[in-house]
Amino acid sequence: MVLAAGSASANSLLFPYFTTAAGAQSVLSLSNTGAAPATERTHYVYNYGTNCTHFDASGSLTANDILSHSIAATTVGGFGKVVGTDTSTPVYFPLSGQSGFLVVSNKTTASTDALRGSMAIVDPSSGLVTSYPGIDNALDTTGAGEGNYSAITDLNFPLTTLPSAAVSTSWYTVVVGDMSADIIAGRDWRAAVSISNNGNVWNNDEVAFSGLVSKKVTCAGSVVASDLMSGAQAAAVGTNGGLLKTTATGLALLAADAPSTGTATGVVLMKMQTVQAAVGAPFAGKQFLHREQAGL
Repeated sequence: MVLAAGSASANSLLFPYFTTAAGAQSVLSLSNTGAAPATERTHYVYNYGTNCTHFDASGSLTANDILSHSIAATTVGGFGKVVGTDTSTPVYFPLSGQSGFLVVSNKTTASTDALRGSMAIVDPSSGLVTSYPGIDNALDTTGAGEGNYSAITDLNFPLTTLPSAAVSTSWYTVVVGDMSADIIAGRDWRAAVSISNNGNVWNNDEVAFSGLVSKKVTCAGSVVASDLMSGAQAAAVGTNGGLLKTTATGLALLAADAPSTGTATGVVLMKMQTVQAAVGAPFAGKQFLHREQAGL
């Protein structure tokens, strides 16, 4: 499965979701296509938990090297390197029971296409088996380009849900922009957006119910459909699924966010759908994850 995962090229790669839940494995695969120098420093920046806490350290890849490893450290349930004799140096995440997002950058050679990578996740308890490519920022990250995702300006998303008796739906939401100043300073990324339903929600038969509802997301967090509906809208839409035409608006930093300098330019939404037990075998308990397409 790890070998089948796709790849993307950049000098900063954004992996919008990982988990170190008990029994789960998130597996990172990286390659360094640069021919020089002999050792390339790689910088891992984890953002985890309900407060989106910053944790970082440096690893390394050699020229034309590949490296696959568990996100979780061996002390918290990870298996370490896929190939134990690999001389590259990964950066493991030292806590179990966490989820979040990861940015990995090359820091030695000025380039825009040396680092490639993908994430594969298996979580038996949630039924999740998935893989996805890292998101490319295509910038030189030996300086201020590290974690700069200001080119992502996706703010409008048509979000749909299936009948709740069959599938539960949520969106892991990552707020993006130019993270470089906060990464360099070792600060938490505090950029925030307000996600709005734009004043209407639709049931599965095209009937609209009005009422403006929004939810704030700082750095990253989970959103469910009911977060973007009033109680009356949720009752009117019912359990057969519906449509939300959402817009995310960047918010000014609060005094409590200092000294972060983060400003949101867009969001990355990872849709999570879990098949309910009532559906029965063989689909019950399976979870699906994909990146939502933007555009309204």
